[in-house]
Amino acid sequence: MNRLVHLFKFDIKLLGYLYSFPFVAYALCILLMLAFASRSDAPFMPYIVVQGIAVPIAGWHLVFLYNSLYEEGATEALMFYYRKIIVIDFIRYAVLHGMFIFLLVGLTAWLNGVQFFTTPLIMHLIMLFIFYQMIGIAVLSAVQSLDIALAIIATYTFMEVATQGTFMPWPHIFLFREPVDTISVFLPFFWLAIGIFLSAMQIWKKFK
Repeated sequence: MNRLVHLFKFDIKLLGYLYSFPFVAYALCILLMLAFASRSDAPFMPYIVVQGIAVPIAGWHLVFLYNSLYEEGATEALMFYYRKIIVIDFIRYAVLHGMFIFLLVGLTAWLNGVQFFTTPLIMHLIMLFIFYQMIGIAVLSAVQSLDIALAIIATYTFMEVATQGTFMPWPHIFLFREPVDTISVFLPFFWLAIGIFLSAMQIWKKFK
């Protein structure tokens, strides 16, 4: 426990004000969800806030932390340390952000009713959370640039959420409405599974 406390304190000191960014975003999500609750014709909107804002933001802490690997001259010096700690980092930040996502899910259930969360929707949210916990580090390790990595992830996420998956014929991983057929359920799960697998392979390749 003391080691975990030490790791979190070190991360806070290292990132400074950036460390609070995801938590500010969670507060914004709550405000947006309560605002959308007044729109009785859009019961899916609170969930779109969770999956389109909160879940992607949940993966940014690790990207910010591991960016120090790719500062000039730091890779060789820090790689040995990060190889030893990466699994612990994934677990502790998955648990930390998982608690906040769970609270937002609870708010969604309160707004829409518990019956809103069907089994496919729950499974989708879990896979989406795992995907965004991994994709940031995977892209960062491939392009070795924080700006480029965040630009790629943020652009894709924004375009998907803003257009509700209608902008480009690329892989769609979000659910913006209740699935009405087998294909609309299968495809997001398929692309998420592919994304998680490729992210895991990239991370293993760089940190093995």
